[in-house]
Amino acid sequence: MKWKAMGCTLLLVAVAASLTPLMAVPDSQDLAGLGSRHLLQAGNDLDSLRKHARSLLAEGEDLDQMEDEFADEEAEQYADDDQYQAEANASKAGAAAGGAPTVTVPGKKRSNRTKKATEMKKVVEFAPGANVTFGDDIDDEGKCETEIEKYCKDVEEGEGKLSDCISDAITESESDESDEKPEISDDCREEMYQYKISRNQNINKNIPLAKACKLDADKFCNVTWFFGYKAGAVISCLKEFKSQVSKPCKKQLFKIQMDAAVDIRADPLLWESCEEDYKSVCKDVKMGGGRVQGCLRDQRMHLSWSCEEQLFRQELENADDVRLSVRLFSKCMPDKRKFCKDIEPGNSRTKDCLEEHREDLSTECKEEVDGMITRRVRDFRLDTKLRGSCEADIANMCAYFGDMDDIDTFDASVINCLQDYSGEIKNNECKRQVKKYMSLAAQDIRFDVPLAEACFEDRQKYCSMVPPGSARVIRCLTIQREKLSPVCRATMFDEEVRFSENIDFQYPMKEACKSELNKFCKNVPHGNARAIRCLQDNKSAKDFGKSCKEEVEAYEAEISKDWRLNFRLAKMCDKDVHALCPNVCPTDGSGQTDGSVCGGKVLRCLTDKIDDIKSEDCRKEVFYYEKMEVSNYKNDIILAEACRTDVEQLCANTEAGEGRVHKCLRDNRKKLSEQCRKEELLLEEKEASSIELSGGLLRACKAERQLFCHEVAPGSARVFRCLAENMNDPDFSANCVYQIVYKLQRRQSNWKLDPPLRKACRADVEETCSMAASQNTEEGLVYKCLIDHVDTISQGCQKELGRAVHMAFYVWQPEGILTSGCDTDIQKYCLAARPNIAQRPGAVGACLASILEHQDRAAGGRRQLAEEKKEEKKEVKKEEKKEEKKEEKKEEKKEEKKEEKKEEKKEEKKQEKKEEKKEALPLSAAQKGDVKKPAEDDAASSNPFGGSDPKVLLGARLSDRCNKLADIAEPPNIKQAFDASLAYALLKSQLDKVGSATGIPLVNHNRRGATQGISLTGWVAMLGMTAMVVLVIMGAYFSYKRMRGIPDHDYTLVVKSQGK
Repeated sequence: MKWKAMGCTLLLVAVAASLTPLMAVPDSQDLAGLGSRHLLQAGNDLDSLRKHARSLLAEGEDLDQMEDEFADEEAEQYADDDQYQAEANASKAGAAAGGAPTVTVPGKKRSNRTKKATEMKKVVEFAPGANVTFGDDIDDEGKCETEIEKYCKDVEEGEGKLSDCISDAITESESDESDEKPEISDDCREEMYQYKISRNQNINKNIPLAKACKLDADKFCNVTWFFGYKAGAVISCLKEFKSQVSKPCKKQLFKIQMDAAVDIRADPLLWESCEEDYKSVCKDVKMGGGRVQGCLRDQRMHLSWSCEEQLFRQELENADDVRLSVRLFSKCMPDKRKFCKDIEPGNSRTKDCLEEHREDLSTECKEEVDGMITRRVRDFRLDTKLRGSCEADIANMCAYFGDMDDIDTFDASVINCLQDYSGEIKNNECKRQVKKYMSLAAQDIRFDVPLAEACFEDRQKYCSMVPPGSARVIRCLTIQREKLSPVCRATMFDEEVRFSENIDFQYPMKEACKSELNKFCKNVPHGNARAIRCLQDNKSAKDFGKSCKEEVEAYEAEISKDWRLNFRLAKMCDKDVHALCPNVCPTDGSGQTDGSVCGGKVLRCLTDKIDDIKSEDCRKEVFYYEKMEVSNYKNDIILAEACRTDVEQLCANTEAGEGRVHKCLRDNRKKLSEQCRKEELLLEEKEASSIELSGGLLRACKAERQLFCHEVAPGSARVFRCLAENMNDPDFSANCVYQIVYKLQRRQSNWKLDPPLRKACRADVEETCSMAASQNTEEGLVYKCLIDHVDTISQGCQKELGRAVHMAFYVWQPEGILTSGCDTDIQKYCLAARPNIAQRPGAVGACLASILEHQDRAAGGRRQLAEEKKEEKKEVKKEEKKEEKKEEKKEEKKEEKKEEKKEEKKEEKKQEKKEEKKEALPLSAAQKGDVKKPAEDDAASSNPFGGSDPKVLLGARLSDRCNKLADIAEPPNIKQAFDASLAYALLKSQLDKVGSATGIPLVNHNRRGATQGISLTGWVAMLGMTAMVVLVIMGAYFSYKRMRGIPDHDYTLVVKSQGK
């Protein structure tokens, strides 16, 4: 009946297997082996196996036939399994020997473990004793039996060793790294969690923990005598003091924290507080893997206070180790190995590493890291590094005196406070941590708590489709600035001011300019906007990237909207703004609270009053802003708004930058709207003050400036005057000459375009020509007014006016604003004699000067006589008091007149000789680059009429208007110095007489005969006469002494003789 017994056995096995979900049977079954092995490893259908067993019982099939069937099927399935073949061979050998065959399931061999009896443990005396089963471990024959045999075969039972092994397998099964994950049944998982829950309620149930922390528990947590004992209280206490406990205790506490981080039920206090919340808001979330805690944090607004408090407590305890953030750790493991493989866990090192690479993380990992940062910025205590390094500064600057570990003292404003006072933080590590959070806030609005809260509704309304990150939401809100609510607009403005200090807070620009920062600004510190300024200075370089340049230009346009957004200018000019522009743009506390920008008003005020600014640093920053204005019209907010339509209509295809749009607008000056024309004229005024602001001139005359004017300091148009004075030099390029000529011609349109004249004539214009100035036209009305009143304006203004008219003739063109009064005369005399004379700058002016001089000589030197008469009258008034006889004076005057006539004739001869030696002023490229140098026409350069035929000009007579202009345009002289006193006038007269008598020029005269100064010969003669007078006086004095016998010494020499 042996075969019947086998049939019954198979049937029973089939029934048992059908009730076992995992199709596993204990290794201790008394089976012959083949049926069981076939069942578990071949995977045959259970129903067919039952039917087959019943047929064996009914029909009495021989056992050998059944064994052969099973053996054949098994051999076919395990043909490649060497272990199976060896076992099969051994089984057959045993059967052949007459014994029962033996078969072992692959990987299912039972480990030889000794069961440990249940015993009472009380390692920590003040905690309740505990019954410890299986030596403080899970049952190896329980619901995890299969998993233990499969994954923990060689692990001994006791002190949680099997539990730790299965925990590692569970963790690995929930990792996303590999497709070959351990298979852990739900029953096994539940058994593991229940074991840990029970273990963590009493420290004495956790033998390794109790042994490692016995002394620390007695030292820090022995308070049950007062407060009584509560489940999990001792373990919770130890976690609070984990920074002070021993290393073995720390290691065991970490395991406890890990268990609680994986399953909320392993933390008795947390589970007790949050069980109802879990059922309410997270009931569909599977236990384990930190999923429940993650769900509860996501639903923080709906949690009970006690649950939120315990959740915060656990998060605080786990903050410094990424392994305790189970969900983050599991989703970021591949990224950790990629970016942070050499980073040791603990002290938030791995979390900080992931933060640094957050833009390169996988999507799942980045979401977890962003969530962690969002929680940190709302409660600084979750960042162990910041709370440790900034504890003193938090107390001192932010008046935070709460418990660092108590949720009741939550304060979301601490990080914002540290950012506000970042410049005052002394601790370098604290300063670094605060800077990190400022950088994060500049990247993502979620990390900027004040801005996120103030703009929540505005973000939903205007930027709901914009994904967070890369400063996209902040930029979207900036574009919608005028539509934002007052609170959002004000908060955003404050953040923009804060972010203007460092390129690390200008995320789009920093990302776009990585290579440029390394190439041009490698050693430039990022703080105080220095790296940003470096990029601004180099943005026109050839190898400067386009994307970086666009970001820099966008930054410049943004800071031009309000002076406070320009960090460097705001820092340097704060006092000057309050002194010079106090009511231009009200700030917080004096009217403005909604964050509206000033629209360039304060910047316009500073540029208009740049000469009144006291701080040199502020003046430099304002000047730099002016360079931004002339380079790109968008940086002048007021001009950009005034010219918006003009740019669209006239310069739509002109690229902004390097002054191109300004040039386009000025080329179409007659088509501009009045408002735009005035703004461009105002900008031209600023450009005229310094060559640094005139981009075209600066680029065209770079070499010439270095060659001729390298020692001339910029400002007050000094460099431009230097270039204009040297423009006829052969080394000047045609392009540079053209730029100078263009500027000189533009100056005629408005007196404000000539900085020296503007400064010298401001008072005269206000007094005499205020109506002309108020019209602010480009028709030279103020110039014409000053010319009409030339006799009444101040000497300084006369001098600058003469220079301005002189330069206008220097670059004469028909119908010039200032020189049109001489067009007829020039056509009649200068161009008739030499048609090409206008092509040479200065030639027309020289021609008019020659005509004027010969005209005056032909009239008998009226100007000289008039000047002499004025001097004579002054002399007469002085001499009347000293002279008694008028007749003697008249005779003296007659003699002087005769001598003056003789001198006049001599002077004319001398002037003619000088004129013959003088070259006419050469012209260089007056008309867009056609350059003709003075050496090209030796004949023209050698005659005194500026290249015109002397015979034609001998009888020329200028019109009254042209005569006046030519007279004003004569180069300024220093005659006023001679009129300072009558004594000097008499000296001059005597020198003239001596010069006439000797033929030696002791006094220099201009073309009109007016005295300009004493010549070198005159000064030598004066010194000689002075020396002669001194010698005569000294000689007379010594002669007198000799005659009177006056001794040379004031003592008497007494000689005593010795008696004999």
